[in-house]
Amino acid sequence: MSKYFLPLILLVSMVWTSCSNDFDLFTEKEEIPVVYALLSKSDEVHYIRLERAFLDENRSALLVASEPDSIYYKDATVELIDLVTQQVFEFQKTDLAQQDLPRDDGYFPSEPNYLYAIGAEEIDLQGNRNYRLEVKRNGELLTTSSVLIIDDLRIRSPVEGQGLNLQGEIRTNVRWDATAGAEFFNLRLYFNYEERIIDQGNTYEPRVAVWNVVTRASGNTIGIRGNEFLQWVGGALEEKGNVQRRFQSIDLRLDAGGLELFNYVNVGLANTGITSSNEIPLYTNIEGGLGVLSSINHTEVVDFHLRPAAMDSLIMGRFTQDLNFTR
Repeated sequence: MSKYFLPLILLVSMVWTSCSNDFDLFTEKEEIPVVYALLSKSDEVHYIRLERAFLDENRSALLVASEPDSIYYKDATVELIDLVTQQVFEFQKTDLAQQDLPRDDGYFPSEPNYLYAIGAEEIDLQGNRNYRLEVKRNGELLTTSSVLIIDDLRIRSPVEGQGLNLQGEIRTNVRWDATAGAEFFNLRLYFNYEERIIDQGNTYEPRVAVWNVVTRASGNTIGIRGNEFLQWVGGALEEKGNVQRRFQSIDLRLDAGGLELFNYVNVGLANTGITSSNEIPLYTNIEGGLGVLSSINHTEVVDFHLRPAAMDSLIMGRFTQDLNFTR
């Protein structure tokens, strides 16, 4: 399951309990389908969360939300249709709690944790292609939406295995190709190293620190200055006098998100801060319901090493000299 997926699902409780301008949640017996899905052609299993929102005038909303029979459909079908081939793919209702993946604690029950799933061996999502989602109950269409699947990502530079000169004011540019369906990009740097406790033998243990270099970037080039990188390392690792460390490698991961996810995040951020109002604005691209259907994708380039001058800065530089790095 995508790393984006669970935090996004968690926001649904805020959305449907805080926004009432677009839907009258107190209409008698009216149910509102709530759909959240981030589809990636890189995933081995694709998930769609389908629930229903309604409020009972005679009962607490928190009580209703805690009852599985109130939030989950018993007889819904979830289908994804390839708009080029018109092939229909049906997702299967799956309780992830039975796979040791209960829902996070909160307003909703942690078990069961129903999602609708299909394996990549059954549906080979094609990049730069549109798919339509249809949710039905007893043959009646409840809600629909569509999504453009983000194509494969490619980082052009630096090249895998290349030495990075991350020192001083020298700028290392990370460039990637423009990709169909991608509206924004996040870049993460994985700093792989190992460490040992000096008075407890010579066994080194692997460690990794993760730097979110940029989030929600719209371009296709990000520059990383050497001192910026070293200052981050100095703040991410704890100074320990009895620990010796050795640098191993650097990996880069590029994530991309679709237009619908971009709009969802932007609408939420538009009403935060000291000048915000009390109402959380609502974004949805689900016809006849609430939620977000969008696409994500990612790629990685791994095993970069540091050039000798950059290694010297890591070992002896002003930001990292007390971290006890050695060759």
